[in-house]
Amino acid sequence: IALARIVRLRVLKDLYGGVIIPPFVKIECVDKGKALGAKDAYEIEKGIQEGWVSVIALERRWKTQTKNLMRHAQIGQGEAEAIIVAKEKKMPVILDDTEARAVAGSLGIRYMGTIMIPYEAYVRRIVSHKDLGRMLADLSNVLLVSPTVIAEILRRAGEVGK
Repeated sequence: IALARIVRLRVLKDLYGGVIIPPFVKIECVDKGKALGAKDAYEIEKGIQEGWVSVIALERRWKTQTKNLMRHAQIGQGEAEAIIVAKEKKMPVILDDTEARAVAGSLGIRYMGTIMIPYEAYVRRIVSHKDLGRMLADLSNVLLVSPTVIAEILRRAGEVGK
């Protein structure tokens, strides 16, 4: 979602070929976002129309698992659905919420924060060092990210680039 806010959602397509989002994320980010005139809603919708962002239907048991997860953890429905889909599909999930990351970790699900996506794109030579810096700066305007974290990512990128 944060990548859509900085108009860099396509980096996910370049990295992974496609992205799966659960129904609630689509409702919250696209449907409600469009009603509010949020430009990121149109970025995500464009990915859906192009076919590389897929909205996955939740099986009945996944819905039950999502409700149970929300009942036991302080996370929202979008995070809970994303965690359950990742668990069931045995795939990593992108999470920026601290509590959601803790829940995913406790379930043995691989996760990463959005802030690491530009670094991964840099390591895989999808973006330049200049683009990496720009993306991190842009993300720091839409996510709560410590300047120390940004500095560490840039330091690591410098080592990779050597």
